[in-house]
Amino acid sequence: MKIVVVGSSNIDMVARVGHLPLPGETVGKASFLQAYGGKGANQAVAAARLGGEVTFVTALGNDMYAEMLKEYYIKEGIVTDRIVIDKQKPTGVALILVADNAENCIAVAPGANSSLLMASLKNIDVLLEEADVLLLQAEIPYETIKQVALIAHKKGVKVIFNPAPACIIDSELMRIVDLLVVNENEAEYISNSSLNDETIECVASKLFNAGAKEVIITLGSKGAYVKTSLESYFVPSFSVNAVDTTAAGDVFCGALAVAYVHGQLNQDVLRFASAASAIAVTRMGAQPSIPTLNEVEEFIKKSLTK
Repeated sequence: MKIVVVGSSNIDMVARVGHLPLPGETVGKASFLQAYGGKGANQAVAAARLGGEVTFVTALGNDMYAEMLKEYYIKEGIVTDRIVIDKQKPTGVALILVADNAENCIAVAPGANSSLLMASLKNIDVLLEEADVLLLQAEIPYETIKQVALIAHKKGVKVIFNPAPACIIDSELMRIVDLLVVNENEAEYISNSSLNDETIECVASKLFNAGAKEVIITLGSKGAYVKTSLESYFVPSFSVNAVDTTAAGDVFCGALAVAYVHGQLNQDVLRFASAASAIAVTRMGAQPSIPTLNEVEEFIKKSLTK
């Protein structure tokens, strides 16, 4: 399974606090963790640890973090020869607060991520010719997302798009998305709907009717809702003791890319992605929380014997 991930890289500055502060409030007694993150990088590392052959296309800055991140990705088994270095901007940084109840809030300074433009992606069409799946998020310029997806679609590559942070998706891009993965907030924003006023079935149908061939709305501890051309159904989550939900969605997407072999969803694919995400929320940090393939397989095996 050859997976191309085009997306962001960040340095995550994580503070664990008793509760998320209100506007103007200072919360003390925090514990601090610095880790590697960025939605693109999280998904690339997840896909690699879970058995995918991953090439990561990203932009890093003119600072000490660039070489550190490249060496780290190489150790994770990720192909890094398509990484772009921006000599004018720093590597992206994410400031993350995680509360004791595992909820979080995040502020991102994109830095070099904003420089991941088509002009810097040399021979991206050649790279995509050998790919099975293209995995995209929304922490890089929208036009890059769209143009890379169009190239992949023309070459018969399956396109998985996780529009996070939420962004408006034009009809041309939506129609070439094979699998759209959104959380509740993203689903509402993109469909211009409210889950307080409409059912999740209705919101998922709006996204499906807009062009996406298959839609997953992730619901945190409540599981996920799936809409395809053949069926719609809920997928329950695994019951775990969550301590940090920061990279849960990214791990879910990385696992989907690995398991999405035949371009169609099924219960085994969703169970695999849900298990990987469940393990991740039991650990602190974004990439430090990502499980290996053996861990996920063992987790699923134990859950089936309960």
